[in-house]
Amino acid sequence: MVRRLKAAAGPSIHVAVVSGWNDDASRLAAFDAGADDFIAKPLFLPELIRRINAAARSQRAFVDARQAREHVDRLMLYSQEASALLAHDLNNGLSVALGNLSFLQASPRLDAEEADAARATLRALQRMAGLVSNFVDISRLEEAALVPRTERVEVRTLLDEVVSIHAPAMRSDGPTIEVDCSSTLACHFDPALVERVLHNLVGNAVRYVRRDGRVRIAAMNVLTAGAAHLEISVANTGPKLADEVADRLFSKYATGGPRSQRGMGLYFCRLACEAHGGSIAYRPNDVGPTFVLRLPL
Repeated sequence: MVRRLKAAAGPSIHVAVVSGWNDDASRLAAFDAGADDFIAKPLFLPELIRRINAAARSQRAFVDARQAREHVDRLMLYSQEASALLAHDLNNGLSVALGNLSFLQASPRLDAEEADAARATLRALQRMAGLVSNFVDISRLEEAALVPRTERVEVRTLLDEVVSIHAPAMRSDGPTIEVDCSSTLACHFDPALVERVLHNLVGNAVRYVRRDGRVRIAAMNVLTAGAAHLEISVANTGPKLADEVADRLFSKYATGGPRSQRGMGLYFCRLACEAHGGSIAYRPNDVGPTFVLRLPL
């Protein structure tokens, strides 16, 4: 009877066995069948009432927990659907704006100031488009639903393209930006994902570098633990990070300091590198912060 009740209702009911048999075999058989409690006769009525009340409290707690879980599931589903719709609409609008600005930037009718304004706006929109893509892909990377599409990539060409986007944001009399990479260096990885990782790292380096400082991007092949890797480092002569900040840099919603906004840029970088079977790390030094990503060759 206990087995049939549990098979029909599962954990939603509380089954107590009341028996005149109080030997070990009877008690074990009852619990093995799925009983939640075992009461031996003679029965003490106040104890039975308290056991029933305790079972009722447990049942209410079970129902409340299930309802709360269902409520959270509905909210998460709504959040995912709303995020997907928002990202879709933002991408559509940004694509149109990027296309129009690219067309305007190439127009010979623009004077120097207008061309500079168009380039600055184009860089801002490209940054926004990257943020939207990061937001969309983070959930897919967390669920292992986004698989990198690897191809052979000329690393120096990729680095130069990234630098060309961020270099104009630096004043001519301000910090410098340089690339140290062989023109023959190549590796197999997903160029779209890795490019966005680099945009995150270089964008942060440009934002926090000192006015008289330097941003340096270097790439080379290294041998670690008997395996060959592509190592790309992004360093800047900016403020150092506190130890407690460095420990959580690549966590979701981590902040770079007490006054920094919460973001997911470095969290996306970590997920994208790990999806390639690689890694990303922060290396403090006397000059300034350095971020190093490694991808298997």
